Amino acid sequence: MEAVEKMPAPKQRRSFKRKAGRVFNKSRMGQLLSNGLCHIILIGIVFLILFPFIEKICTMLLSYEDLADTTVKYVAKTFSLETLVTTLGIMDYWKSLGSTVILCLICSFLQIFSCTLVAYGFARYKFPLRGLLFACVIVVLLIPPQVVMTPLYMQFTFFDPLGLFSLFGLGSIDITDGVWPFVLLSATGIAFKNSLYIYMMRQFFRGLPTAIEEAGMIDGSGHFGVFFRLMLPNAVPMMVTIGLFSFSWQWTDNYYSAIFLQRSSFQPLSLQLNALQTYNQNDPYFTGNFRSALVGTGILLVVAPLAIVYLFGQKFFVQGISQSGIVG
Repeated sequence: MEAVEKMPAPKQRRSFKRKAGRVFNKSRMGQLLSNGLCHIILIGIVFLILFPFIEKICTMLLSYEDLADTTVKYVAKTFSLETLVTTLGIMDYWKSLGSTVILCLICSFLQIFSCTLVAYGFARYKFPLRGLLFACVIVVLLIPPQVVMTPLYMQFTFFDPLGLFSLFGLGSIDITDGVWPFVLLSATGIAFKNSLYIYMMRQFFRGLPTAIEEAGMIDGSGHFGVFFRLMLPNAVPMMVTIGLFSFSWQWTDNYYSAIFLQRSSFQPLSLQLNALQTYNQNDPYFTGNFRSALVGTGILLVVAPLAIVYLFGQKFFVQGISQSGIVG
């Protein structure tokens, strides 16, 4: 009888089991372990991505003596900014930075407007051969720029739109040495990666309700009024996303720039990296680790402005990507 009386009540036994279950819940422990493993993997991936930049930053802070010392790898014995100052001078950095910003801004604004206008036509209007024309736009995205560069270069070398210059006795003109090829390609929507921008904007406009256009038409707006007053304000996140894509690709472009700006004084930063490769090439002092340090520092100086631009535009960038139809 005493043993029976000392047994805990059923409610007490159930409470004890619930408490023990919360403490020793196997599924909870498994979840904690899986979360910890995921965090370790993500930290490792982030480290692998950032390690080249960390290595270049450490090398940039090494003095000339540390670069010549084989025992110094990442941590400098004597911190110095000599490599940074030398790289800035060789690249003529501030002048090239201004030239690059001007070129990228011009191309970005022109590509945003032209690609948005073309994409709106594909998304909202029905016309003959619309599907075939849009298929051609996608096919252009798959064609490498090297395939069309020769005829494109010839067009700009003997530039004569619709034969108008020859009609007035002026003849063709050569516009390959300057920014005009970039301006014309961007304004007409056939520049580098413009097919991707048209696709993204088309997917966005197709997702907007037709009631917006109908309301604009009822209020008396025409097609251009609906486009500029109603559609463009809704497309701001996507336009910023396209602007960031265009800005970053133009910033790092060294193919079109090497062809159209090779002899021009308007030198972007992507071409100034070549100056680091050829600077005092016959001087043995500028070989080995020191030249590698110059090139690494130059890469950091080229990438740093892009990182700053992304920090300010990442909110619109994420919104635009989520509405573009290319996620998943």
